Amino acid sequence: MTISRQALCATLLAATAFHAGMAILPASAQVSPAAFDLPTQDLATTLRALARQGGREILFAEEDVSGRRSPAVRGNFTVEQAVRLAIGGSGLIVEEQAGALVVRMPPQAGQDGGADTEITVTGTRIRGASAPSPVIMMTRRELEEQGVPDLTSVSRIIPQNYTGGQNPGVAGGGDQGGYNNINNSTTLNLRGLGSDATLTLINGHRLPYDAVNQGIDISTIPLAALDRIEVITDGASALYGSDAVGGVANIILRRDYDGLQASARVGASTEGGNVQQQYSGVGGARWAGGGFMAALDYSKATPIFADDRPYSRGLDPSQMIGTGSRQVSGVLTAHQDIGSWASFELDAQLADRRSRKANAFSVTAPATFYGQVSLPVVRSYAVTPSLHLRPGAGWEATLEMTDGASSTVSNARRYTNGVLRVGRSAYDNHLTNFEASAEGPITHLPGGDVRLAFGGGYRRFALDFNVRSISGGVTRVTRDAVERRGSLFGYGELSVPLVGTANNMPLIDALRLSAAVRYERYTGIDAVATPKLGLVYAPHPDVTLKYSWGRSFKIPTLDQVNRVREAVLLSADLFSPQPTPPLPAGSTVLLVGGGNPDLRAERATSSTLSIEFKPHFLAGLRIEASYFDIDYRGRIASPINDALSALADPAAAGFILRSPSARQLQDLIAEAPLGLSNQSGQDYDPAQVAAVIDSSLRNTAREHARGVDLAIDYSAELGRDSRLHLGASASYLDADRQPVANQAYQDRAGLIFTPPHFRARGSASWETPVVQLSTSLNYADGTLDNRYPITARLGAFTTLDLSGAFRPAVRHGPLSGLEFRLNVQNLLNEEPDPIRNSDPSSIPFDSINQSPIGRFVSFSVTKQW
Repeated sequence: MTISRQALCATLLAATAFHAGMAILPASAQVSPAAFDLPTQDLATTLRALARQGGREILFAEEDVSGRRSPAVRGNFTVEQAVRLAIGGSGLIVEEQAGALVVRMPPQAGQDGGADTEITVTGTRIRGASAPSPVIMMTRRELEEQGVPDLTSVSRIIPQNYTGGQNPGVAGGGDQGGYNNINNSTTLNLRGLGSDATLTLINGHRLPYDAVNQGIDISTIPLAALDRIEVITDGASALYGSDAVGGVANIILRRDYDGLQASARVGASTEGGNVQQQYSGVGGARWAGGGFMAALDYSKATPIFADDRPYSRGLDPSQMIGTGSRQVSGVLTAHQDIGSWASFELDAQLADRRSRKANAFSVTAPATFYGQVSLPVVRSYAVTPSLHLRPGAGWEATLEMTDGASSTVSNARRYTNGVLRVGRSAYDNHLTNFEASAEGPITHLPGGDVRLAFGGGYRRFALDFNVRSISGGVTRVTRDAVERRGSLFGYGELSVPLVGTANNMPLIDALRLSAAVRYERYTGIDAVATPKLGLVYAPHPDVTLKYSWGRSFKIPTLDQVNRVREAVLLSADLFSPQPTPPLPAGSTVLLVGGGNPDLRAERATSSTLSIEFKPHFLAGLRIEASYFDIDYRGRIASPINDALSALADPAAAGFILRSPSARQLQDLIAEAPLGLSNQSGQDYDPAQVAAVIDSSLRNTAREHARGVDLAIDYSAELGRDSRLHLGASASYLDADRQPVANQAYQDRAGLIFTPPHFRARGSASWETPVVQLSTSLNYADGTLDNRYPITARLGAFTTLDLSGAFRPAVRHGPLSGLEFRLNVQNLLNEEPDPIRNSDPSSIPFDSINQSPIGRFVSFSVTKQW
């Protein structure tokens, strides 16, 4: 969603009450004078104190108040009078919008500032309206204070996000439990529904898919370029289209920057491996009516080998349980007012990442004798110019175009008894998106303006794939094709404020209804219309109830349709438990899988009920609880939960071919472009193949996810130039899947390689102008390993993080603008629980839910000019 700078760079959500970037505190209807006694100090500190003491929301952009001082505020004033006294002759203005006091730079001469100062947040396209869906918000400043170095780490601290799928922590050559990460990318996976079921946006617009699994790789965005992240934990296809089944994440970049900042960070795991270097810089300038920001980031990490950790030393030392990588990424944003009626904005980004993965197929031979070494290279770019028009009467229109591509080339060196076979897989995604939208008031009710947002456009995306192998000096191209899709779409959203400030009454302080619908037609595939209804009701100024109901969808990704077929031969001894009767001694099993050209669109119905409590008697406290329910039909997934236990699983019987003929085996192997991957330890003999397991993707009948989210935040000024922030969030998830119609549901939460039932994070931060300290506690519930007749319980994974910063109180000289920061992640060195494997060369822990990084210590220096 495009957000005007005049709207304070799309103000932080009032629901989050976070202290970084902007100050947002609970609103109340208080207008009576209160006693204030604040000294001369930084303007930002004064505004935060006024908000907390006065119980009013005071919104401001950090860059607007940076470096400004406030005079002493002493006496009895209303909050608005106190704010006007604080900003004094700074040139700033204060206005009331949606019950909040907005402190901002004045509009340009002749500009209609009223409409532009209305707040727009992710979850609605209506300016000035609160979204009916819960929204999680994290600012760059808050992340930095908690020692988070990059967006890869952000995916691990959101309780509603599941780290299964595409994240660099997936071990075993990037494949475990059916999840893989071929190119070392990081994608969000809300509710554990899949990376491709969470829509990720940059400044409200789409990006090209990650080249292999077709999520959106957030690790290519430098943290220095970030303003904040807003996450909707609710289906939102009616607003944003396909993929928004589990929710939407909107990564909002800094619109501009004034000055230069450089930082360097080094760190390592105390148990060995994972030596990291990171160097980043951000610079820019502002001028009358415009500005720009450019950020550049370079990072490098060494791998973690099996012999670096005591619980994995049974593997061959060449086995990697953590990937090595090197990445360079950059972001450019700019904006310029053309006149009072129009402005231009530009977003651009590019990235280059190279990784190395080694997977040993034996515990007695290195990966370069019996195993695979993969060298993926990822290059991506995206450019989005947009034109923002203000025709008057409170309306704003936007025209934008995005062009981008993401390319992954993975060179795999596979060794069988020292004999090298080289495979090369190249995937290129390309996106072109044109969109026009408008928003504004259409009539006025006693509760406020009835507002309408509408728009439409065309999206074209393509996947080029080329797969080849080289053996004995002969190159064989096994797959070379291009598939393109086009989508026409249109949408509309209506917001109707029935009760507002002007006509509130006992038990109805506010009441707002909303409705949205989106229509999309995919050429040659499907046409889908998805509605969403919302209700925001405040029986009291301190209490807000929200309810949303809607439908979402996701079309099959081009990767899911065209995923390369594989044929892997395994020894029957690896399968446990054995079927009845057991497989003959010396027999083998052929495992086949891959994409499916007959896949259909997935559809879901979602509903969310939340309650928010912001008591006026304790300014700075916010409590929110939500219940969510997602009924996901036609889910695209493999019907085989665990291939090594599939032969004894009644639910998998329909996907197993027993005693296959030589002709059937020949046909199945011929469908695999890279031919047969013989990992059985014996020569291939069709007569010895006892069964074929088909794990190809299919539209499973149904998946159901429901649960509860809880968030608590408290911010307070402890004294002059000292503030405290406490936060806690938790998510409980219960999910199950019916692999095939008329079969029993199977658990999809609380089991090994699935999301845990319960995840939580708590944090505390204390700051003065010189010192900042924070601590965070992360908890992931234990899971049940039910792959064998005797089940085993894996313990919870709990980590404690510490971060501290020192900023010399020097205004001039080489020490001015410096920050020294020390971070310790997983202070107590929590280790993964060991798991049972029938294959001794398999990764001996659940890397989906438990990390091998261990205690990690880093030190960083940041300098501002």
